[in-house]
Amino acid sequence: MSRSFRVSTPNAVSRATLPGNGKGFVYLVGAGPGRVDLMTVRGGECLGRAEVVVLDALVDRRVLKHCRAGVKIIDAGKRGDGRVRMRQPEINRLLVRLARAGKTVVRLKGGDPFFFGRGAEEAEVLVDHGVPFEVVPGVSAATSVPGFAGIPLTHRGHASVVTVVTGHEGRENPYLGETAGQAVRRRGPGVDWSKISSEGTLVILMGIRQLPHIARRLLGLGWPSSLPAAAVQWGSWAHQRTVRGTLKDIAQRVRRERLGAPAVIVVGDVAGLGKNLNWFEKRPLFGKTVLVTRARDQASHLSALLEEAGARVIESPVLRIVPLPLGPDGRGFLRNLLSYDGVLVTSANGAQLFAKRVGTSRALPPVFAVGPKTAAALAEERIPVQGVADTFQAEGMMELLGKNVRGRRYLFPRAEEGREVLVAGLTRRGARVDLWPLYRTVPVPLTKEARAALRAGTVDAVTFTSSSTANSLLGNFSAPDVHRIFSRAQAVSIGPITSHTLRARGVRPTEAAREATVEDLARAVVRAVGVR
Repeated sequence: MSRSFRVSTPNAVSRATLPGNGKGFVYLVGAGPGRVDLMTVRGGECLGRAEVVVLDALVDRRVLKHCRAGVKIIDAGKRGDGRVRMRQPEINRLLVRLARAGKTVVRLKGGDPFFFGRGAEEAEVLVDHGVPFEVVPGVSAATSVPGFAGIPLTHRGHASVVTVVTGHEGRENPYLGETAGQAVRRRGPGVDWSKISSEGTLVILMGIRQLPHIARRLLGLGWPSSLPAAAVQWGSWAHQRTVRGTLKDIAQRVRRERLGAPAVIVVGDVAGLGKNLNWFEKRPLFGKTVLVTRARDQASHLSALLEEAGARVIESPVLRIVPLPLGPDGRGFLRNLLSYDGVLVTSANGAQLFAKRVGTSRALPPVFAVGPKTAAALAEERIPVQGVADTFQAEGMMELLGKNVRGRRYLFPRAEEGREVLVAGLTRRGARVDLWPLYRTVPVPLTKEARAALRAGTVDAVTFTSSSTANSLLGNFSAPDVHRIFSRAQAVSIGPITSHTLRARGVRPTEAAREATVEDLARAVVRAVGVR
């Protein structure tokens, strides 16, 4: 018997089911276990489209960098340990209300929305109310967190079966009824522990409070008391903690170490492999907190390097780059650009703003840069570089240009305020240097998180990428406070000029980058506070 099937084509898709058509749409997005770079590319794309984001407490707020300006953030505050800001029925109603108002909504959840994430309940409500939606899977804590503790869930010689359960067995789950439009309660199915084999791997989510009860239950069913077990709190985060033991003593060890939620528990032979395969907690900056003070659009690379080394990073830009108007002088510099013997560029900020002023089609005199990062910034703007100074400061530029500069004219685009070493040095050698202020740096107050961490003494290292960042950050505190803060936190400088500024402000740098690059600054942080 033959059957005919109707094939859907793009034209057959209902316009009502597509986002961005003036009607509401909801993305149910999994943010992964915690680490920002474990969220999927698709999840980031959805955040970029969102007008409203409804997120849970266990989502790292740094993923919101994918959002556009003006997005509304609603904190639902749901955690795996039962603490909530909004109950599930409230969240369900909120999603429906926002979608009916024509909003593009991202419901952002830790882990995967359809894997113990209650995303299915929210999807049911959306279907019941005719709201179109898309599910964006996430990296589940069940599979990823054990890996961050060095625990493989399967191993040819140890386990070929994995069972994942929730520790909230048999709890009543609120659910928003479709037709009644009111919250009703129904009891979820409990876990039949007798049907779980001790031969495989058992993964327990949201069960840290129930661990003593669960362990007794499994032991009562004849599970070996010597069976390896582990509990991993804040898995994949920089402050991850792991407690290892056996089924007999894991609950006692967890209580002694005061391990709490959120945590993933693993029971089985594979848990015994974690001590040897534990890669994440052996990174040099694991357990360390580093404050990064660069401008927000420049901080991400340094932060990524530090996180790669295992650090928890707090970003708090203390400066903001403000471009200056072109003005009559700037127009004159542009008109007479080819009359100069060279353009001197000493920073990536100067490179980007100079390129913006001159454009890519204009003929240019020779352009000289300080350091490879400045040269790379110029190259990215399609501006050819005649020479690059090896020494990462103004003195390096003087060495690059040489002593035979008498009678030459140079254009120096830079910040409104800066060191006069280069101008003074070239002038002494008989050259003329025209300063072109392209931008100013404006101090920015520390974030509440950064200020609180510094005052509490929980910051292990603070990075300083310029004298301006040093002056701006230290200006937030009195001299006694500065002394107290840096008696515990290590100051790490990008080079000798910044180190000199720190000393003048009463702060002794513990380490300095050997080259003025963020890569070497990250290495200096490892030397200052890394585990040896």
